[in-house]
Amino acid sequence: MDWIAQNLIELTASLLGIAYVILALKQKALCWPVGIVNVGMYIFVFYQARLFGDMALQAFYLVMGFYGWYNWVHGKASGEKKLPVIRMAGKTVVILALIIVTAAVVFGVVLRATSSSLPFWDGATTALGLAATWMTARKYLENWLLWIFTDLLCTGIYIYKELYLTSALYLVLAMVAAVAWFEWKKNLQHDS
Repeated sequence: MDWIAQNLIELTASLLGIAYVILALKQKALCWPVGIVNVGMYIFVFYQARLFGDMALQAFYLVMGFYGWYNWVHGKASGEKKLPVIRMAGKTVVILALIIVTAAVVFGVVLRATSSSLPFWDGATTALGLAATWMTARKYLENWLLWIFTDLLCTGIYIYKELYLTSALYLVLAMVAAVAWFEWKKNLQHDS
């Protein structure tokens, strides 16, 4: 019982994170308000763990939560029931990859000047998370591939930092992202 009391915020945030991804997989706009609460709680968790890049990333997720929610509800073309899943153009993939690498290095250098315990790993997951969130809000199919990679990387980092609930969450998120990839891909083929 003491363990639950000491880890209640992390436990609740983890469960909300799973709920967010399942709702996103099903393309339910409700994923965004659930995600907003989830990231609000994780700001506190990552502050305590001194993962400042991840903490800043949660603040970005908070803002993107409102953008994604608006875009999924109001961003569809007239006459469409929902914002459609789309593929990312090859040129966009290359540009985004260059932005991710550059941002990861810059974030790592900046975080090295703080008491961040893993500045370059923290910077890399921050850059990856920024890109994947933007892709999700736009409903790019490929967002799920980036999430799988990012979630697996985060799983290892959180095990190292002894955030075992969060590491379990990110492992589950990677598995759900794999399912979501196939579900969205089926939806994309159905809509074509």
